[in-house]
Amino acid sequence: MEAFVATIMVLLTLIVVATRRQGKDTSILWAAVLISLSLVLNLNHVYIYVDEKFGGRNYTDLGANLLLLVGIYFLARAIHRAASPTPADGSSPRLLGKSSVVLAATLAATFFALIDAPATSTTFMRDYGAQPFAALYSMVQYVYIGSVMATAGYTCLKFRKSWSTGVYTLAFALIGSGCASAVLLVIQVLMLDVLHLLGQLQLMSSLDSLYGALNSATFALLCTGLALPPARRRILGLRDVTETNSVLRTLEPVWAKAIRGNRGVTLDLRVVPDHPEKPRRKLHRMVVEIQDSLARDPSTANRIGTDGMDKLSTAAEFLEGLTCRPK
Repeated sequence: MEAFVATIMVLLTLIVVATRRQGKDTSILWAAVLISLSLVLNLNHVYIYVDEKFGGRNYTDLGANLLLLVGIYFLARAIHRAASPTPADGSSPRLLGKSSVVLAATLAATFFALIDAPATSTTFMRDYGAQPFAALYSMVQYVYIGSVMATAGYTCLKFRKSWSTGVYTLAFALIGSGCASAVLLVIQVLMLDVLHLLGQLQLMSSLDSLYGALNSATFALLCTGLALPPARRRILGLRDVTETNSVLRTLEPVWAKAIRGNRGVTLDLRVVPDHPEKPRRKLHRMVVEIQDSLARDPSTANRIGTDGMDKLSTAAEFLEGLTCRPK
């Protein structure tokens, strides 16, 4: 289960990195990277190797959990901002502020320091969870996680009508479901902590399988929901570039005929900077220059003919469609 969850989180991180746009909020990027690191550290072989480097005192468990807390902070903030239809609605509630995650991390580190855990353990809470400070160490983390994910889920529910079209409907439905699953996971973990303190080990064992299912469902729902919009943008972007290049090839002979003899109207690619939208900008320049040639020189229409005028009209309509297409 741990390997499955870590894998889908790493895949989400790769998608976020590959589709990140300059100038956009980096919360989801930080969330993906930090949570991925946390989950990878919790893989048994990685955990044992890293913990041995730090003296075999389970400091890796603390590090992984602190990474998770901060990652969840960025995740909840990203969900809240993405689901809010306006910047005013996107202002984060106090619960999602920095002070809350700092307090949770400080308490977790304090309680961890009071736990007697002398040997590396890949099942830390199962081995040491009977200690009151170990229970508090777990509880403070999951209370924070449950609170912020419930807040993020409420935001998805509150603004669900604002995202009632396209892929965003499915994305926010999955994210909202992931938040609900996260809250159920938190409740289940808190129950396990209390049962461990009470010595109800048999009842604990019966709930272990539920933890794995909820944990996997939570990350699968959240990762799928968060990956859909950027993946869609990437696919549409590649499609747009392909279609734009096709229109460019069709229009270029028309452009060459249109500007013949008009030395003041030429497309200089040196002034079109390298950019993912370079083909689109080049096409726009061609359309404008053909239209300028038609306005300056009446004979241009004869040079390009009816077929050329049709291609110019098609290119102009294509550009207009790109401009109006939702991102």
